[in-house]
Amino acid sequence: MRSLLISGEYPPMRGGVADYTSLLATGLQRLGVDVTVLTSTRAASGSRPAADSVAATVRSWGTGLWRDVADQVARVHPDVIHIQYQTGAFGMQLGVNLLPWINRLRAGNPPVVVTFHDLKVPFLTPKIGPVRHLATVALAAASAAVVVTNPEDFDRVAGRPSSDRTRLYWGRRKVVATPIGSNIPPLAADFDRARVRERIGARPDEFLIAFFGFVVPSKGLDPLCDAFETLVERGRPVRLMMVGAAAGDSGHPDRPYEGSIRRRLDAPSVRGRVTWTGFLHPADVASYLSASDICCLPFRDGVSLRHGTLIAAIELGLPIVTTNGPGAIPHDRFPKLVPDRNVVLLPPGGVNQLTEAIDRLIVDQDFRRLLASGSRELAGAFGWDAISADTLRLYEDLRRRA
Repeated sequence: MRSLLISGEYPPMRGGVADYTSLLATGLQRLGVDVTVLTSTRAASGSRPAADSVAATVRSWGTGLWRDVADQVARVHPDVIHIQYQTGAFGMQLGVNLLPWINRLRAGNPPVVVTFHDLKVPFLTPKIGPVRHLATVALAAASAAVVVTNPEDFDRVAGRPSSDRTRLYWGRRKVVATPIGSNIPPLAADFDRARVRERIGARPDEFLIAFFGFVVPSKGLDPLCDAFETLVERGRPVRLMMVGAAAGDSGHPDRPYEGSIRRRLDAPSVRGRVTWTGFLHPADVASYLSASDICCLPFRDGVSLRHGTLIAAIELGLPIVTTNGPGAIPHDRFPKLVPDRNVVLLPPGGVNQLTEAIDRLIVDQDFRRLLASGSRELAGAFGWDAISADTLRLYEDLRRRA
């Protein structure tokens, strides 16, 4: 079995889809798949996993992409072309959206599969949302199969959990539910929690709250700042650790927003109680998060299984506080978030509720242990072995039907 993966970003570029593509390629290789990755020239430097072959040759995601794909098809003769799709990663250009249609015109070409990582309208370009939606539908309608990574997107393209086909206007294509995995590795065997906390600046008696992710408005950091300030005023021995960078290589950092958060967390009332890590190597992320007491992810639009930061916290077995939303509604095709069992769910923007939830976790060690246990039980559903095996089954099914 040969697979040609197409992704707008790839390591050393920073971004969730970049890491997902690399880890999927490695997982498929372990199962015996001959994988080639076609990606941007921006990924032409740095180290790469030895398991996958990378063609970092794409200069533009417009119509020039079609020639790049044709060259790779002629070179490696893949059984399937698998697009890892997120609008921003392809520079808002339509070459990838029309690729399955062009592929159908070329006799003998392999089927195209598309994984939709995020079907939300890009927050920087809401006015062209309807046009982007049509382009996304066009991509799905000419593909042989559609993979979705979260309940909201599954319901959007399929209509109901029991469906095995997309909606009529999405082309009635085969639809598969496959959650994303974590791009953060398991904790190292020699992890020394006390030493890492010392590096962070956290005293043994401090309750360490970790935020993980890009510093952008959708992460809901203002309520977290409010809650943190209140807890300090109450005399709680709390420290906040901000793990991550302003944005990934395919994202758009919101410098004014980041600046406003930094100013708030440098106010005299909380100064000296906040650690900013900046961008970290994945293994260091695992260590820093595991040194914390809880992970707080107060997403403005509510939690979703599309959030790699959430999956990382689950796989590391952390007590998690996050916000309710469509992604928390139980869905038959995806792992389930259970309030007060494997996660604490709060209303988005609810400062008082967030404050009280963190305060409870400070004093209730048994509750923290319960949440951590729930995270560990849930983690198996997001493992790369399972994701890679699901993907290979889809490839084999398409080859049988060809």
